[in-house]
This record gives sequence, structure tokens and C-alpha cells, in this order.
Amino acid sequence: MYNNQLIITNQNSKQALIKSKKLLDITKKLLEKKDDEWLIFLFNWAREHIIQERTLFPKSKEELLQIKHLSLRWNRLSYLPKELFNLTQLERLELNNNSLETLSDEIGNLKNLKELNLNINSLKKLPKEIIKLKKIEILNIKNNKYLELEEEHLLWLKELKIKGCEIIHDKYKFNLGE
Repeated sequence: MYNNQLIITNQNSKQALIKSKKLLDITKKLLEKKDDEWLIFLFNWAREHIIQERTLFPKSKEELLQIKHLSLRWNRLSYLPKELFNLTQLERLELNNNSLETLSDEIGNLKNLKELNLNINSLKKLPKEIIKLKKIEILNIKNNKYLELEEEHLLWLKELKIKGCEIIHDKYKFNLGE
């Protein structure tokens, strides 16, 4: 009798394991599909908005997911899709010489970002989430004539500067303790 219960328990465990594996496979496929959707969106956005021939936007999903340096400068971009900030391997992002007025809050997702160039845009403010960029070594916010920084941003910038981050900014506009 005890052996029969053990066999039944083993069979039930096996069935539960098989069901769990199937559920895991279904979930994995759904997540892959969702990943593909944001990647496809990003490729389409790039095709429509990147006008500068020298901009080397990745051509494959694998390249895009592994990209460390992305230069989108001189493209007259007025906005960046939030999907761009899913590229968490990015270490260097060049957005200079565009027409950006805002940055998405998702910029805080770029945990590996070391260099961010926002020179010559139309930024009015920086998103609060930008302070999550702990690895930043070079930040260029110069020539954004409408840019207003909140006290929280000024404190963050001063702290970055003390840690050795090179902050390029309009010295007549923002006092970072020079």
C-alpha cells in the first residue's frame, strides 16, 4: 500500500513538472515576442527618423542588444522613443546637435552609461531618473538654452563632479562649484 502511494505521488510530481515546463515554455515565447515587438518598433523608428548617413544604427537584433556606443547626432530628432532606453548595454550615447526638448524617464535604465552627450539641443529639463546614472564619467549638457535644473539635479551634478565626472555645461547658467 505504501509503495502504491509512493508511485502515485511520483506520477503526480512528474505531471506537475511537465505542466510547469510547458507553462515556462509558453511564458518564454510570450516574452520573446514582446521583446521582438519593442525591437521592431525601434528599427522602424530608426528607419523613419535617422537622416544622417554616417549614423551607424545596428542592422540586426543581436547587434542592437549588444550595442555599447550609439551615435544619433545631427539627425534633427525631436524625441527619442522610450524603447531606446531598453538598450541597457549602452556605455556611450551621443545625442548632440538634435532638437530634443525632453528625455524619457526611462533614461535611468541605462545603468552602464559612462558618456552622455546632450550638447546643442532644446532641452528644458532633465528627467529625475537621470540621477540613477551612477557610472557616468562624461556628461555634456552645454548649449541647451532653455534648460532649467532643479535643486536635486544640481546636487547630483556637484556630487558627480567631486567624484571626477567631467561635466560640460554653460558656466554662466549653472554654478557647480567652479
